[in-house]
Amino acid sequence: MYTTPNTGRSRRYQDAAVRSARRLNLLLFVLTAISGVIYLHWLVTELDWNHPLAAGVFLLAELICFVCVLVWADMLSDKRYHPPEGMDWKGEPPDVDLLITVCREPMEVVRPTFEAVAKIDYPHLHVMVLDDGPSEEVKELATRLNFHYTTRPERIAAKGGNLNHGMRITSSPFVMTLDADQVPQPEVIRRMIGYFQIPEIGFVGSRQSFSVPKDDPWGNHDTVFYEAMQISKNACNASISCGSGVIYRRKAVEEIGGFCEWSLVEDLHSSMLLEDKGWHSVYYPFPLTQGTAPSDIIAQQQQRRQWATDSVRILFWDNPFFRKGLSWHQKVAYFHFGYHYIMFGIAYPIFFVMPIWGLFSGNFVLSAPVWLFLAYRMPYLGLMRWMNWSMTNHKQDMKSFRVQAGLWSVYLVAIFTALVHPQERPRYQVNTKIVRDINLLARILVLMPNLVLMGLSLIAICYGVLHHWNRPTYLWTHVFWCVWVIFCLSRPTMVGLWPEWFTKPEETKPAQAGATPVLSPRHHGLLP
Repeated sequence: MYTTPNTGRSRRYQDAAVRSARRLNLLLFVLTAISGVIYLHWLVTELDWNHPLAAGVFLLAELICFVCVLVWADMLSDKRYHPPEGMDWKGEPPDVDLLITVCREPMEVVRPTFEAVAKIDYPHLHVMVLDDGPSEEVKELATRLNFHYTTRPERIAAKGGNLNHGMRITSSPFVMTLDADQVPQPEVIRRMIGYFQIPEIGFVGSRQSFSVPKDDPWGNHDTVFYEAMQISKNACNASISCGSGVIYRRKAVEEIGGFCEWSLVEDLHSSMLLEDKGWHSVYYPFPLTQGTAPSDIIAQQQQRRQWATDSVRILFWDNPFFRKGLSWHQKVAYFHFGYHYIMFGIAYPIFFVMPIWGLFSGNFVLSAPVWLFLAYRMPYLGLMRWMNWSMTNHKQDMKSFRVQAGLWSVYLVAIFTALVHPQERPRYQVNTKIVRDINLLARILVLMPNLVLMGLSLIAICYGVLHHWNRPTYLWTHVFWCVWVIFCLSRPTMVGLWPEWFTKPEETKPAQAGATPVLSPRHHGLLP
């Protein structure tokens, strides 16, 4: 059972830290870093520069991944948890404006959200519906539930602009934002509002929950992010708002000039700007809303492309390392958002192509024998995987990796989009919230990069068997490498092509706010 700490930060924030795993994680990081340095030093000396392009891009990929190891370990070095009951507001609770952003979502999506908002258990709540796709049905429902309803004459700057319109026509000291598809629990505000009794708190966010098919074939639960990264970011005041089901202090948002309108979605950049100004954040690691998630490959790619574009644009054009108000750990945390997509969008495609090039050309990227390459590379790889598994509370498994690997082409497009939009916000498209019947040809077209890589890997294997049979170590190393590529890309590609194979079972039930914590204090060494 969770017991509220009574000293220092823990007493003030009513949180607790995980200490039992710190020594193991530190040991794994040191061993991984040492093995990585040894491998990279050996790699530089043994690269075959007779093939400069292949050698150069392979070294680039390895360096990108090694930097990500260092960033990842720094970001996940500590964790802070808050109890399920949240923090009570002592005395008369303050007024809260709830801004619901709507933009042409169908009524079957909007209605459950509005009806749940009407049941929120909070005495001083003022609901404002911000409709960016003016709808008489939405207006009628809002009026019937005694919500305020508004549209804006000029619909610019997407959701960020819509929220700023809502800020201008409301006045409560605290503002909660809610997407049209996010169905809140009655206690959503009571769980979080008490943290604002700490004067420097700028916003409090909760874990996102989504209604998805059993086994979550699209990886929409994002367990690594919500159950490891955000909890770690919470320890160094670098958790982000995630856009919906978040309460902000109005004064804090006004201090940064309103919600960010430079990005496609406002949450990530707004969070960084708030923390750069010295405001603190709290991550409540339990779901208080349940939303819808992409249910087809086109919607999923659109959502992830927008997330990646925003993250990489910050990396390129508002790099957190140049933000003087951020601490070192905050800078690393925000740097990782964009750098993560650089790794999957640039480094991993290089790894996917290298065995194909090797089997067709008969050349190895190194002048050293294959067995020596494996002797240096495999310990580094094994330790890196072990470290990732341990630091993410055992959440980063092969499934989550394959989901990210299968989106490499989406992230590559996002990187180029970010490069050519230093100031002007890229075109924004609202993510669909309904199940659509996407024909097979359309699915094939958006998955063509994966299909081409898998096809070339199969052809390369056949070619290698025919032409390199007299070089068994070389042949089977590259065959195994090609099989790894096919393995990484096959499942996310199959889910995209034939989603009905993976989404027939009934949907999972939403998690409850008072449920068992993500990590049980009793079983994971939770200490103040």
